[in-house]
Amino acid sequence: MLLHTRYLAGRPVDTIQCVAQIRRRHRCTRPVLSPSAPPGTWTLVPATTGRRQLTLPEGLMAVYGLTHLTYAEQLRWRHQRCPHHAAAPGAADLALAEWEPFDPLLHHQHVHTRLPTTIRNHRRRRV
Repeated sequence: MLLHTRYLAGRPVDTIQCVAQIRRRHRCTRPVLSPSAPPGTWTLVPATTGRRQLTLPEGLMAVYGLTHLTYAEQLRWRHQRCPHHAAAPGAADLALAEWEPFDPLLHHQHVHTRLPTTIRNHRRRRV
């Protein structure tokens, strides 16, 4: 959840890639979730639709919340930029942000009733 709206990402939170263009029309390879930026928090919230406030049978759903972060940090996530490119407003976007407004009735297969318990392993790149 960011900017008080629930969005569905096209991939797991830790693999969302920056959309900014770097040299020679290549896409930035940095993730939006960066060790140098404050992280979001996983919480359980009521699984309701935004329109009619219907509660789904599951009751609660796990959400990666960013609403406790500053407005600027939430905008960085919404624009799907790494911290480096968030500070460079002149950089063009090479791809569209992958966010889609979340509707629990349409996206019910993505409703998870438990918080994540494992941390994914990441390959570290050498610089």
